[in-house]
Amino acid sequence: MTTERWTDEMMDDLASTVEQTTRNIEQTNRNVDMLVGAVNAILERDSQRDEETRRRDEEMRRRDEDFQQYKIENDQRFNILLEEVRFLIRKLGENQG
Repeated sequence: MTTERWTDEMMDDLASTVEQTTRNIEQTNRNVDMLVGAVNAILERDSQRDEETRRRDEEMRRRDEDFQQYKIENDQRFNILLEEVRFLIRKLGENQG
């Protein structure tokens, strides 16, 4: 009878250990799922930031191009006006001479 009782106790201990191990594994799986979710959220946020940065860089590039075009057009207008002023100054000099 002692051997049976010892065997029963060992079986109970084993069952208890298996049950506790199963709970631990389930908790670990939940923790891993939460961790995977957190990592995916971080990756998604970083992806969105990268996209926002790309859009902002593109917008800055476009604005720079627009500004450069505006500057070129203003320089051309200035040169035209300067030539007209020089022409008028020459005409005034010819009329006075």
